[in-house]
Amino acid sequence: MTRRAKGEGTLWKDDRGRWVGQASVGVNPSTGKRKKVKVVGRDGEKKSDVAARLKDRIADRGPSSVATVGELVDDWLTKAAPKRKGPSWLATCQNLVDVHIMPVFRFRDLRDLTVEEVETWMGEMSSSLSKATVSKVRSQLAQALDYGVRRRVIDWNPARIAELPQTGRAGREGRSLTRTEARSLLNVASDHRLGAWVVVAMTLGLRPGECSGLTWESVDLDAGVVVVHQSLAWDRNRPYLKSTKTKHTRTLDMPGRAVDALRGHRKRSVEERMLMGDRWPAGWSDLVFVSENGTPLIPSNLRRYVSACASEARITGTVTPYSLRHTTTSLLSASGVAPELLADLLGHKDTRMVMHHYRHQVTPTIPVARDRIEDALA
Repeated sequence: MTRRAKGEGTLWKDDRGRWVGQASVGVNPSTGKRKKVKVVGRDGEKKSDVAARLKDRIADRGPSSVATVGELVDDWLTKAAPKRKGPSWLATCQNLVDVHIMPVFRFRDLRDLTVEEVETWMGEMSSSLSKATVSKVRSQLAQALDYGVRRRVIDWNPARIAELPQTGRAGREGRSLTRTEARSLLNVASDHRLGAWVVVAMTLGLRPGECSGLTWESVDLDAGVVVVHQSLAWDRNRPYLKSTKTKHTRTLDMPGRAVDALRGHRKRSVEERMLMGDRWPAGWSDLVFVSENGTPLIPSNLRRYVSACASEARITGTVTPYSLRHTTTSLLSASGVAPELLADLLGHKDTRMVMHHYRHQVTPTIPVARDRIEDALA
């Protein structure tokens, strides 16, 4: 009799004379026991038919090398995710995976994962995490399972079908300064070494990384134009320049306040570099905004700097570098700038983020009814 190939399992007849097939499909990581699939033939069914059904069952289980959710997530993070995402995103993703996915699903049999399990897991997370964070973590799991579907390790993706919970801790809402607060912050910043960073960020609505990643080559002070095409990012305390978040370049006309601030900043920068001489790091010599040592701005230091300026301006509450982007959007929106133009300025593909995330009320009251209702009724 011909010996069956390795991985095809074994066949025998039971007490009722039916053919039975069984095969090993890997090891359960949590117990160390072998996992098996079994096929019992029907009365009168041929051995070859049972062997074919057993082969199909083995194929349905997919490669035995990836048996658990944890193994698939690790495989996705190692092989697929780096091809699409940068180091900063990968570091954030790894943290979410380690904290929220692995403790629950590391040893869960990949092919037995259900929609109900995923929904229960998200419901438990929503008691302590914001809706945005729960959605982000679910996205990581779903992307890993998509990777498994593409490689025929699994047939479907329960994380894509699972519904996000409606409840969840309220996330931290972005803050916009009022007109008075914005003017006070700009006045205070003008006396600081990095005051021009605050002016540019607030008047153009740049992301903090975009502002810190500006180079003099992308700034034309005579024409009053800046080209935003890259962003400063950090990976394990190492700075690098990458494309903007949406991968798009935008060319912006600068207001006079920003041009004047940059002219003064450039003059001071030249003086600093002359004083440091050869000690000034050549690798970052074209960056507009750097530390006193000529190195890229560290995000945590930038947050402390903006917070200190806000305190000096006697602005209460938390003010972060991103607050300046929110302020730009809110002030321009209150001045009547259309959402479509604001989206172009901020570098968004549509107005959704502008309307639901960046726009805030910048006046103590909402005067639109007082100012416009009579015209509307006329």
